Amino acid sequence: MQDLIKRHFWVLGGLVVMVCAVFAAKATNHIIEAKYLRDADHAPKLPMVVPTSAAPVKQARSKDGRPFAARDMFCSDCTPPVVAESTDPSSIQATTLPLVLLATNVGLTDEDSYATIVNTENQKQGAYSIGDPMPGATGKITEIHYKYVDFENNNHVERLSLAGAPAPVVAQAPTPGEGSGDETQAMIDSGIKKIDDHHYEISKELVDKVLLNPMGFTRGARVVPAMANGKPNGFKLYSIRPSSVYSKLGLQNGDTLSAINGMELTTAERALEVYTKLRDATTLEVSLTRANKPDSITYSIR
Repeated sequence: MQDLIKRHFWVLGGLVVMVCAVFAAKATNHIIEAKYLRDADHAPKLPMVVPTSAAPVKQARSKDGRPFAARDMFCSDCTPPVVAESTDPSSIQATTLPLVLLATNVGLTDEDSYATIVNTENQKQGAYSIGDPMPGATGKITEIHYKYVDFENNNHVERLSLAGAPAPVVAQAPTPGEGSGDETQAMIDSGIKKIDDHHYEISKELVDKVLLNPMGFTRGARVVPAMANGKPNGFKLYSIRPSSVYSKLGLQNGDTLSAINGMELTTAERALEVYTKLRDATTLEVSLTRANKPDSITYSIR
């Protein structure tokens, strides 16, 4: 046994050296840590740097369908182009020219867009693109949208809305009442005479003025296409102003105009055809629906 211990005594020495080396290494590690490294609780706070890409981005909202049409639905990383909003509608005045916008076709590019416009004075009709001269105006078409067309006239921009579409919201002065000296309003007041709830007289002078400038007399109400059983059946009136020509003619909010002298007003094109045929009529019988009941009003032109 003693011989065995003597022969392997070096193993014990080796173990003692290894244990001493481990403790020495741990002690050295703590000394270096205490001298050169700081406690995380007492270290100086570094400012947080927010990447530029993480900043909130305010995106422009638009009802224009071109970004959706231009987007590649098979590319998850592709971002559709942002289309800038058009000119503020409140800064564009509705035109008073004798023009009617019948239809628009808005393409992906300006070259693919066009508008069908008719001049009610000479019945000239055609399709016009951006950059084409506006019929009856001094300038060219600048923008074509789904429900309106903007164009230059007398060094400013005017708007022509689609037949039956609401007029653009424009900040206007209050409509002057009777006796205010407004020529148009005075002509409406004096040119329409009520006989009873179903009969009115209209002066020939007022009719001639309306034919020369229909847009200048037909404001004061919202006129929208009406539908029944999925088919067009005329035009419905909303937001009629008390001093407007609609009110003077005995029309009320919610009335649906369906025919004039037996000719149906089913579409804007049909209404334009009726307007052309009845320019020289002396009696107009307007068929309408009021409170879900059929009714009519007769106008005598004298």
